[in-house]
Amino acid sequence: MAPTQSSPADATITNSMPPSGGVSGEPIAEVKLLNRGLTTLLSISFLGAANDNILKQLLIFMVVAGGVWVNVLGSGTQSFIALVLAIPFILLSGFAGQIADKYSKRKVIMWVKTAEIPIALTATLGLLLGSFWISVFALLLFAIQSSFFGPAKFGVIPELVPAKRLSQANGLILAFTNVGVILGSVAAGPLADMYYPTVLASSKSAISVTASADGETKTQELSDGETVFVQHPDKSPSRLPVGLTLIVVAALGFTATLWLPKLKPASPDRKLSFDVINSHRETFRTADKTLLVVLGSWSGFYLVASLALLLLPEFRSTLGVNNTKMSYIVGLLGVSIAVGSCFAGFLSRDKIRPYFSLGGAAGMTITFFLMGLLPISYLGLACLVFLIGFFAGFYLVPLQSLLQYLAPEGERGRFFGTANALSFTFVSLGAIIFLGFKSLGFTPANVALFCAGIALVGTIVGGIAMKRILRARDAHEELNSNG
Repeated sequence: MAPTQSSPADATITNSMPPSGGVSGEPIAEVKLLNRGLTTLLSISFLGAANDNILKQLLIFMVVAGGVWVNVLGSGTQSFIALVLAIPFILLSGFAGQIADKYSKRKVIMWVKTAEIPIALTATLGLLLGSFWISVFALLLFAIQSSFFGPAKFGVIPELVPAKRLSQANGLILAFTNVGVILGSVAAGPLADMYYPTVLASSKSAISVTASADGETKTQELSDGETVFVQHPDKSPSRLPVGLTLIVVAALGFTATLWLPKLKPASPDRKLSFDVINSHRETFRTADKTLLVVLGSWSGFYLVASLALLLLPEFRSTLGVNNTKMSYIVGLLGVSIAVGSCFAGFLSRDKIRPYFSLGGAAGMTITFFLMGLLPISYLGLACLVFLIGFFAGFYLVPLQSLLQYLAPEGERGRFFGTANALSFTFVSLGAIIFLGFKSLGFTPANVALFCAGIALVGTIVGGIAMKRILRARDAHEELNSNG
């Protein structure tokens, strides 16, 4: 997806990372994979991803066809929601990375999970009042909180497991995070149907009346043959369940942080700078070419990921299904990423294998082309979505492991801060592109073909770069053997 990976140094990287001495003084090389620190981090990642996606997916369901706030800001309102999620990462990730290096990552994780509880309360208030803007403000707060969580979460993994276990650990982290995405997305469907129950009406109904959550009434006359989702006449909206779910999940996430082991700050003498542009500039200045290529490949993936997530709800009208059924499709994407991540992590064994990323990029290219060219049924869409997620797992695991491996010790938080800022810059670009496609009347198939085109370019560029890097590696090895 973006200049695919190119990258990474060689076909397999096995060098051991210096011990960080972070976990209770135990030598990092002797730490098991499923230790207390990693299992706790898996739980926290799972719960955080679930909460983010419950609110995000509910809001998306509420602004597309059949939602209570349908097109509240015009066609493509879901792009606005994607931007609300992305902008805090772009603006704050650089500073968040510095925080993750200066202070114990355990403390940083505890701080952000504590903040999640009042944010969930704010979201509950907005949903109870039927206020789109309070609900979106809560989503913005979730995004700010997550922007501080990311660098600490990804940067702490090498402090919890030895280098030879990085691929497996990242496979598990991506898997558990996506299981959280799955459950959050799947839960959002039934919660959305409770929050605003709908039924599919046709032109035979002559006139359909929908009542918005804030009490405004709209009357719509349907043309011959037209079908729309309207408020269900026999079911009353239930606004409280979604808010209670957000609060309970936030409380569980905070509780899980209490089991994190004590960790030392990676760079306690670091002076914090609010000049986030300079922080990113320093990252690019100190990184070698291999690390920069990995960084671009990892973050560039999120352009297509952003388009794909905005694309899927658009199939609801095409297929004539309700929110619950569409949430199963979105959830399936999370399942498949989890499966692909586990496969990639554990097939890697004790090595980092960049070729897995290249194969993942090629697989996504083919699958997006099929999505754009074939007639789509509900089952067919489910199969294609599963393949996209599976290949995405293979793409991401080696790149994420390489970022942790190649980033200088004591600077991992800052590097992942820059990585997050870049990835969400691509997410924002994807949202803007999608908004443009909506205004031009592009169909879901058109967007899928566009994703396939980006993936194809990235696969070609990545393949060329991979060959060059392998040739350079072979030449370097030969020089060392002769010397």
